[in-house]
This record gives sequence, C-alpha cells and structure tokens, in this order.
Amino acid sequence: MISRGNKEDSAKQTLINLKECHAILENDHFVYVSGHHGSGWINKDAIYPDTRRIMKLCKLLAEALADIDADVICGPAIGGLIVSQWTAYHLQKLSVFAEHDPSRQIEGEAGQGGVLRAPFILRRGYDKLVSNRRVIVVDDIINTGFSALSTIEAVGKAGGSVVALAVLINRGNIDTAEFGVDEFIFLLEYDIPVWPASECNLCLKGVPINTDYGHGREFLNAKSR
Repeated sequence: MISRGNKEDSAKQTLINLKECHAILENDHFVYVSGHHGSGWINKDAIYPDTRRIMKLCKLLAEALADIDADVICGPAIGGLIVSQWTAYHLQKLSVFAEHDPSRQIEGEAGQGGVLRAPFILRRGYDKLVSNRRVIVVDDIINTGFSALSTIEAVGKAGGSVVALAVLINRGNIDTAEFGVDEFIFLLEYDIPVWPASECNLCLKGVPINTDYGHGREFLNAKSR
C-alpha cells in the first residue's frame, strides 16, 4: 500500500513506465526462481538503462516513504542496490546494500525445482552503518520475497531495526505478514498467476519455455540431467 501521496496516480505512472520500456512480457512460458511456471514476466533490467526512468520511479517511492522515520535505506544487490541509491537520494538518507554471502554460495534456499540462492549479508562496513539505526529495506520487484526477507534478516543480524519494506512492483505472491514489518509499501501490484511445474498447463500443451528471461535455461538443464 502507499502510505503517502496519490496511490492511484503512482500506480498509473509506474505502469506507464513499465510499458514504455517494454518491461512487461506476456503470453509466453516462463520459469521463476521458485521453480513455478507462469505466462508473464517483468523484465526489470529494461527499467535501469534510462536513469531518468528509475529516478522518477524512486522519487514516487520516496514520496510514499516521506512520513516514515528512518536513517538508512538498504536494498539487496543488484536491482535493490539501484533502488536504494535513488530512493535514499530523494529522501536525503544514507544508502547501503546487502549482497549474497560468498561463503554460502551453495547453501541458498530453493523451492521445488527452484534455483539455489545464497542468503544476503551486510559487508563493506555496512553492517556498522545500520547498527542501532532505523532502516527501510527496498527492492525493485517482489516475486517470491526471498531477497527482501533475506535482506531484512541481514539488517536485523547487524543490529538494525527494519521499520518498513518498500518496492516498486509487488507481484502479490507472498503475504504481507510474512515479512514481519509494520509497513509494506509498493507503487504497483501486478498479478501474474503461477503454477507448480508439475501442474503447468503450458508444459502440457508443449509451449516452449522462454530461456532468454527468468530461469528457464536452468530448469531445462536440470531436467536434462
């Protein structure tokens, strides 16, 4: 939800920006990091090359966060790092980022048929910057929620207090309560239905899996082993 500003206008502007850079892909066959399948994908990488676009989106996010008392903005690398920088710029706050733990590259969580991912940690002295401070965790898109949840945990382990989670786009695949924060703010909710791989109608119909976006290539490689 948007806690400040015009929610409908923010959602409209976000959707316009996604369409302008052709970030919304539909009527295809995608594999998500959870291992589930679906017919849509949001190509967040299409948003970033035009810095004016990401600047505008993060300004909208900053306006939604303006009434929340916080000291630091933190996002998971890679996309969340960019969102953290621009949102913190508009809010005039410190910006840090979390990154995958290099010592646990094979220990990440994975859904059924999903892609293994290492948990996020705060390094480079950023753990000290968030210690005893109020932190807003930000990200670009909430899909499974893994990156956001792991970043929230990393901030907590470093002694920071996460007061809100804010994202550009929420795909609605995770319940707000699961994040364990008081505020969950997003500019746009864009629902993309997903199914377990074993129940995928697209697979049953023989629709080819897209290997250019998402995790289709990893899925097919694992399936061929």
